[in-house]
Amino acid sequence: MRTTLNPLLRGGAAAAAFAITLFGAQQAKAVGTIEVFQELFLSLDVSGSISNSNFNLYRNGYVNAFSNATVQAQILDTFDKGGLAIAVGQWSTTAFTPPVIDWRHITDLTTDGVNGGTSLSSFITALSAMDRQGFGATCVDCGMADAINEINTNDFFTTRANGRVIDISTDGAGNTTAGGCGTVSQCAQAQRASAVASNIIINGLGVGASASTFLTANVVTPLNGATKAGFVETANNFDQFEAAITNKLIREVGPAPGESVPGPLPILGAGAAFGFSRKLRRRINTANFHQA
Repeated sequence: MRTTLNPLLRGGAAAAAFAITLFGAQQAKAVGTIEVFQELFLSLDVSGSISNSNFNLYRNGYVNAFSNATVQAQILDTFDKGGLAIAVGQWSTTAFTPPVIDWRHITDLTTDGVNGGTSLSSFITALSAMDRQGFGATCVDCGMADAINEINTNDFFTTRANGRVIDISTDGAGNTTAGGCGTVSQCAQAQRASAVASNIIINGLGVGASASTFLTANVVTPLNGATKAGFVETANNFDQFEAAITNKLIREVGPAPGESVPGPLPILGAGAAFGFSRKLRRRINTANFHQA
């Protein structure tokens, strides 16, 4: 004899199925296995137009920006939400791989090993010792493609709509491409579309007006549903780079003002759904047994 479920059980089954499906979809998007609050890839132009003295200003600007109290407060605010995954790459005629500073999971300001991660202090030390990896032309789409690949293939994941960020710094418009994608602008736009498809936000820092104009038109993320639009910060010259990158990090790292930060509820909800579905199956089996 067929058993008919009452409305409560039917509703519960639907809720369980929805929660399980949602959980599975979220996990399917995640290549990595370590959940973090934010993934940030710093992508640096080291083409021939950047002299060694300007590269030193570049590097020292990043060191001092990550040592800034306001930036550190923003990073500190991620620690109880999974922390910050960060890496640094360089590019010119092509992207230099692997990243000059490979992926690190920042979980404390000064102490390594907290929750299995490393400290911001260790990352700053690595930044201060960072060497230049090359010279050459300016292939912006090469840097973009490498940064997108790094975020899509690292060991981390985030469920935040705005949690995957690429930070591109350059002193000019592109003057070469990876090939097979059209003009310099078209190639950058194609990589921008690829980032959008991967739910990655690209922000830019242009040293000089021409760099900022190119970044705005071709590189940074347009407004895209739940994903916020990217932005461009401008430094008139490398002497102003430190102030610009500091302002940029304050804007892009950590929770945005008024942001409602997701906790572990999706996982807990899925677990509850699995538990409910097991109880539901037992009740159905019991009912079938008594009806037989």
